[in-house]
Amino acid sequence: MRRRLWALALIAVMALSGCAAIPTSGPIHTGDVALNDPAQPIPLGLEPQQDASPEAIVYGFLAASQAGLIDQFVGARKFLTYQAASDWVPTTRLLVYPSTTQPDVEAQSDGTVVVRVPVQGSLDETGVYTEASAGSREELAMELTQNADGQWRISNLDDVVVMSSSDFSAYYRQVAVYFATPDRRYLVPDVRWFPANGAPSYAARALLAGPSPWLRDAVVSGAPEGTKLGAAGVDISADQTATVDLTAAAAGADAADRSLLIAQLTETLERAGTTVSAVVVTAGEGKPWQSTVDAPVRDPQPDNGPYVIADHELQVLADGQLTPVEGAAALPDGAHDPAISMDGTIRVVLDGSGTLVRLPNDGSAPVVLYRGTALLPPSIDRFGWVWTAEANGSGLIAISPDGEVMNVTGDVLAATPVDSPVISLAVSRDGSRVALVHEGSDQRPAIDVATILRDATGTGRPQRLGSSFQVGFTMTDASQVEWMDESTLAVLGLSGSLVAPTVHLVPVGGQTSALPLVDGTVSIAAGRGDRALYLVDADGTLLWRQGAAWTDVAVGVRDPVFPG
Repeated sequence: MRRRLWALALIAVMALSGCAAIPTSGPIHTGDVALNDPAQPIPLGLEPQQDASPEAIVYGFLAASQAGLIDQFVGARKFLTYQAASDWVPTTRLLVYPSTTQPDVEAQSDGTVVVRVPVQGSLDETGVYTEASAGSREELAMELTQNADGQWRISNLDDVVVMSSSDFSAYYRQVAVYFATPDRRYLVPDVRWFPANGAPSYAARALLAGPSPWLRDAVVSGAPEGTKLGAAGVDISADQTATVDLTAAAAGADAADRSLLIAQLTETLERAGTTVSAVVVTAGEGKPWQSTVDAPVRDPQPDNGPYVIADHELQVLADGQLTPVEGAAALPDGAHDPAISMDGTIRVVLDGSGTLVRLPNDGSAPVVLYRGTALLPPSIDRFGWVWTAEANGSGLIAISPDGEVMNVTGDVLAATPVDSPVISLAVSRDGSRVALVHEGSDQRPAIDVATILRDATGTGRPQRLGSSFQVGFTMTDASQVEWMDESTLAVLGLSGSLVAPTVHLVPVGGQTSALPLVDGTVSIAAGRGDRALYLVDADGTLLWRQGAAWTDVAVGVRDPVFPG
């Protein structure tokens, strides 16, 4: 009976919706193309039925609340008492459940109705999406009372809305809200999800309100404190120019801050779901701002790669062929797991289990950079610092090109009563964050993205890890992490019913997805975008992701890596 009520409620909503457009966005979005939705499906709410049972009222409310993006939750509030309708804040939290399942509604003996929701992820009031662990469920208890007409209405409920993943994909848009590294050279994305209808305005407001708490200490913004959208908001003209009107608080920004804020708004709005070709910023005085400095770089990408070890040489894939790297030093006998800086000037490899050596570019003999015990494959940041960790340690190690060593710790690695050993690490190419696979509190690998806090000397010397954001909750095991782009990780591991490791795309604020399995995958490399993914299998075959398949590229290789 409960399933029948739920199905009838959804059918009624669909019937009232008219013709629905095919969704043009999904929970995983890694491209730069801005999509328009000229015919977004419009869900319409239901009216409470006369003499409906408490369960039927709750089913109707759940269906009607999904129309809140269109009707400002007017329909959903009809299922509530007057006081509950006044107190309910539906934008506080959104629970997303898999489209293959549905919430279960059951009346209790005490008069409450319990809604059991299988949770795929949740969205907070600022638009931050947090993936849920596989099999997660939440219970929402609703109290109902009869009004003066003897009709059941919900009198007490949580500030939450539930929505299927398919509806979430159709009605919400993933948007990168951009801030900047402290030296203002690179932009850093803060991934949010906003209603597709009005996403540019939501995104601009979020940008002006500042970064998510976990990013706050690692980024800066050109928006003066207290800046908000003006009365005109974000207006997009027929020629695709977005005019952003700011309150007078922004008028006090100096030339550098104005230039930065223009860059932030431009990159944010150009990817907010509506085609925008130019951004004009005004603040009180009405005169358009002018940018006076070069804009920060967004999503830097390597110029070449991947690099591999083949025939006991450092080689690079170019035009589909492996070629020895010009000027590279001869590899030590125990060389493995190379790393190359973005500009190609710094090349390192591990020699054996615990020695990190630098490979000079003039072909001279390798130079020992650091001696450890059991070091993890290294990652080089944009300042030239080489990051690694002891396989049985609890912190990270950063070594400068001239051999200065910094032991880098942070709360993310001290969140459990015992040390949390690192399994794999990769520094983002903008240098603001480090992705970590480490032992979590449940003795299973956890995947976190932590901010990197550096000193103010300009050398990029890391001081400690700041706050972190956990991702990839649906993965049950992980052995390697790489940055695929500015806001997506490529992770080698297991999820669901997989019995062999495969590559997963893990957004920093989205839903994890697994790519087709290649038997015997042992390592991965990621450039920029899903067309720059490579893996090596146990036979030493290098494969490249081409569409939905993996294509052989070369044989006899190991340890693929892209610069950065």
